[in-house]
Amino acid sequence: MISDNLLTKTLDYFDKHKNEREVVKPSLPILYFGDLDAYQKSELKIITVGKNPSDNEFRLNKEEPFSFIRFPKWCSKQRNLIEALNPYFEHKPLQWFSCFEPILNGATASYYQKKGYSNIALHTDICSPLATDPTWRKVSPETKKLLFTEGFEIWKQLVNELQPDIIFVSIPIKLFKDTFKPNSQGQLLIEFKYKKDGTPRNKPYRVELFEYTLNNKKKVKVVFGQAANTPFGTISNKQKNEIGELCLK
Repeated sequence: MISDNLLTKTLDYFDKHKNEREVVKPSLPILYFGDLDAYQKSELKIITVGKNPSDNEFRLNKEEPFSFIRFPKWCSKQRNLIEALNPYFEHKPLQWFSCFEPILNGATASYYQKKGYSNIALHTDICSPLATDPTWRKVSPETKKLLFTEGFEIWKQLVNELQPDIIFVSIPIKLFKDTFKPNSQGQLLIEFKYKKDGTPRNKPYRVELFEYTLNNKKKVKVVFGQAANTPFGTISNKQKNEIGELCLK
């Protein structure tokens, strides 16, 4: 499912940029998060999309030095990227992924096999597979441009190889439009008029449905919601669950 061409391209990209000042050291290129084999066997294939991996992927807390603590199988000499990435959600995954999990659960999917859902999802990052310190929002414009140009091409090839049925995206709206390039206004999937605490919103939170065409002409359902501090961050888990359920209809 992941071609040797893509693996080579990803590792070459890492070798090219690993010494950039704002790239985490030590690190490895995180092409995806999750169990690729379980994803491949899933009847409904779902991926989620963020900007780039967090620097916290390489430490358990901010006081620790960067290390491969979440990727114990990684061997730089063997360049065993698939072997290192597949067990991610079984070995100290970052709590950040809980922001997507209720949506996945509503769509009969999960990042975690132990939860018993019938479909296993993967997470991908659209700007770059490299972790940065600081976070992407604060990375210098020069470094962003340097990493994004090839990083986005890697993401596009990855998605074409993964052949998803549904993509859940919650990134800044400008980045979404620049990368997914929707041809038209999205179709309203659902809107939430109330905040997590039950108080009325000044402006409803809209979740929109778009279409993304893969190289083989397959039409993929793209579900977009505006990001906050975290993806879909201003709505409740119950509301997130509703989004996932609606995607099955």
